[in-house]
Amino acid sequence: MEFLTLDYLYALLIISAAGVVHGFTGFASGLIIVPLLTLLWGPLQAITIMVGLTFLASLQITVPVLPIVNWRAVRPMILAGFCFTPIGTALLVALDPMLIKKIIAVAVLFITVISILGWQYKGPSGFIPGFITGAIGGTVNGVAGVGGPPLVLYLMSLAGTAKEHRANIAIITTMMGLTVLASMLVADVITTEALIRVAVLAFPFMASVWVGTRLFLILPQRAFRLIILWMLVVISLMILIS
Repeated sequence: MEFLTLDYLYALLIISAAGVVHGFTGFASGLIIVPLLTLLWGPLQAITIMVGLTFLASLQITVPVLPIVNWRAVRPMILAGFCFTPIGTALLVALDPMLIKKIIAVAVLFITVISILGWQYKGPSGFIPGFITGAIGGTVNGVAGVGGPPLVLYLMSLAGTAKEHRANIAIITTMMGLTVLASMLVADVITTEALIRVAVLAFPFMASVWVGTRLFLILPQRAFRLIILWMLVVISLMILIS
């Protein structure tokens, strides 16, 4: 396999940008990696690479923030992810993922724009709303690798500081990634070529995550929610035009 190619240069730029974003927000690298790497190597390869890289990098963020995770909020979401991600993975194999991603992008764009305009989820919280949100996110994550937005929008609506929100987002991202990885292994859709690409790109991605983590400590936390929302708008538009 040739590594000194334009494709790998583009991939390096993509995963570096995604790593910085992941380090800052605790999620969202998949929203950058999947649509852009799909243009290079196809959706299955892109999702495999995204899952491998984000799982490794999420451990960098997740371990230090475990003490401040709101387990009561994220536990039902994790449980639902374990149950529903395999359904999404089965759909990924059976359906056209590009069409599905565009539908998802429209939904994410709509929800994000109304959030920027001032709307926030103010409905009930607890086990059932958390489980339903996790079911949606898990299914979407399995089929398209972009299941973060519904999970994040729900978690951001809960009481807490930016650090607590980031911790909750980080743990749910890590667990969802682990579930997608297990589902893909069971479905036997992970190729040796994709694993090699994960190995080649892992170090620069994790270094970029470290940079993003440093930025989170430097930049004003009051900007955290607004940065996430505008980032979701941009990425949704990127998915639609890709």
